[in-house]
Amino acid sequence: MIKILEQIWGIKTLYVDENHISKFSSDEAAIILCITPRNYDRLIRLESLKGIFARANLSLNEYSVQLSQIGIINAIKTLQIDINGVLNGLNEIAKNDIIDFVGYSLISEFINSLELDFTKVDSAKAQPFHKNLHTLNEIHQILSEFEFKEVSQRLINAYDSANNSKFKIAVTGVINAGKSSTLNALMNQNILGASNIPETANLSILTYSEDEFAKVCFWSPEELKSMNLEPKEMKDKIVPISELKLYTTAANEISKMVKEVILGIKLDILKDGIDIIDTPGLDDAVVLREILTANYMSQSDFTLHLMNASQSATKKDMAFIVNTLKNGKSGGLIIALTHIDKLSQNDIKEVLNYTKNSIKTELNECGFDESLADETKFFTISAIKNIGIDELKSYLYESFFGSNSKKATLIIDNYKKELLNITQLISNDLKAQKTALTSDTATAKELAKSLQNEIDEISNATNSINSELENLLKRLNYDNENSNATLKSISAKIKDRVISDVKYATDKKIKLDIMRLGVIIESGFNDSFIDFFRDFKQQISKDIDSASKILELKLGAKNANLTLPDIRAYIDEHLPKINYEILNSDVNKVIKNQKNIELLGANLTTIFDDFIINLNLTNKLSTLALSCTNEFITSIKSELNSMQEHLKTKEAQINTIAKSNFDNIKDKERLIANIDSKIAQCQEIKNRIELC
Repeated sequence: MIKILEQIWGIKTLYVDENHISKFSSDEAAIILCITPRNYDRLIRLESLKGIFARANLSLNEYSVQLSQIGIINAIKTLQIDINGVLNGLNEIAKNDIIDFVGYSLISEFINSLELDFTKVDSAKAQPFHKNLHTLNEIHQILSEFEFKEVSQRLINAYDSANNSKFKIAVTGVINAGKSSTLNALMNQNILGASNIPETANLSILTYSEDEFAKVCFWSPEELKSMNLEPKEMKDKIVPISELKLYTTAANEISKMVKEVILGIKLDILKDGIDIIDTPGLDDAVVLREILTANYMSQSDFTLHLMNASQSATKKDMAFIVNTLKNGKSGGLIIALTHIDKLSQNDIKEVLNYTKNSIKTELNECGFDESLADETKFFTISAIKNIGIDELKSYLYESFFGSNSKKATLIIDNYKKELLNITQLISNDLKAQKTALTSDTATAKELAKSLQNEIDEISNATNSINSELENLLKRLNYDNENSNATLKSISAKIKDRVISDVKYATDKKIKLDIMRLGVIIESGFNDSFIDFFRDFKQQISKDIDSASKILELKLGAKNANLTLPDIRAYIDEHLPKINYEILNSDVNKVIKNQKNIELLGANLTTIFDDFIINLNLTNKLSTLALSCTNEFITSIKSELNSMQEHLKTKEAQINTIAKSNFDNIKDKERLIANIDSKIAQCQEIKNRIELC
């Protein structure tokens, strides 16, 4: 550690603490690491550098600079500062001549040689995902230094896709469930419930940002009108967190117009790619906010539902849990009983068992299989006493980033696949360059001709493929004439179940359970929608897979390595979202106003038929099919164009090399040796990628 300091500072090296750890952003760290005696006097005049040290409560002098440099290196080793961010920052600094090439090479080579110590990282973060992502990011950096312009954008896209992936968790619960205190404990900082943070009446999205901010998003004029508020056009705005309360306090009129708040905060748990959606609660009086909450839940990887242990298993909780389980969130539902510090151990066990049994009973009574609750995870916690918080946090990290996480595995696999493709592309180009250098003129010309033939083949295939793609659009037809009839048969069964519940309540002279009816209606329709959407997805995926095989045959095995969009993921993201609020409201009104069972049945049939017609699913899915197919076609054409451009560049390089005259044979030998070294490096890179 001190040796690198001596290499940078020479006789000006000062005694500093070798174990010191500094906390800077990766960009700040890169700037500090580039400070040397040669540029020290010039850089210390910069206000931006003074600001960096002021924020770290350090004076800007040689001692603080050297201490910070040691601290940054230690922080990189223990993964507290992103090594790739620092290397990218140093690269940019070198390009702008802030540090000379010798200084850049010295510090970047030293950083690349560091052995990162995962043992000192929080065990929650030391998951296979983070380790593999770090290794692949290192490989990404090495490939970037090859400076192959043809793959530079692909490298950027691969890095961004892997490192900017979000893992989302929606937090729900009734009033007094302890949402704010639990989230504060999970984040290890008092963020929610503080004087300048939104009240829980607002939906708040917590995401990571180096520079903290708050974005206030407003309802549209149409949405405001539906809430019986004056329809105003309000533009979303970024405001200081200290002023956020002006927009979210119920006493301020503008708070009614706030749809959601996005908080960018510099917290470790958020830095790991986790976004937390703090919902308004199950007992929100604003229907649109309930719909907004439901939409965010559908996009989340997990739902964390909190219940006060002293008031658990309320009707509202049970209806919510059953609906969540029935709609396919069983693998991602976590239930936490809060405020357990107020109960004895026996009481906690009793409440936990009672809650589990209540969920199964509710499932049973609603006509659903009890096994739906088997995958639900339960925790008993106290935010005030910090009981169960670490266990909950560890479970979340393991579920998000552990070896069994499908999402984390998919991110790593896609990153690996793209880096392997890029490495192979670079390796092939290097081998072609070597062939041009080591062969006679005739062989080099033959190689260039071969490349030209490939270009011609792709050009001819492109014309044929474009025709094939246009025919694909004409052939694909996703109109399902039987869909409305199928949905109507489902609605008839749902109507019979509603009538049965109404008759039972009337005969027994008991209060009708409206929440239970809502679950029956939503779950009944969702069953048919799930089947309907699955059939649609299978049909369009099958057609596009078939088209892909035709394209591969036309291109030939040599050029068939296309990077195509994930059609199934595209469909999942764009499937129609079903809203049941108006339907449930209409059903409740007719039940309340119509006592005659026969007339009630006729009214319900009309309501359900109108609901199905207004969904307009056939047209929506046809539009989605067209959009999805166009996405596929656009991607294919872009890929083919990229392949042609790459081959043209490669051909130009070969021609240039073939015509090169070397004054000194050793220059040519050095160039060949350099290419051999890079080819060998490509093989090592491929081996490293495969191990992830």
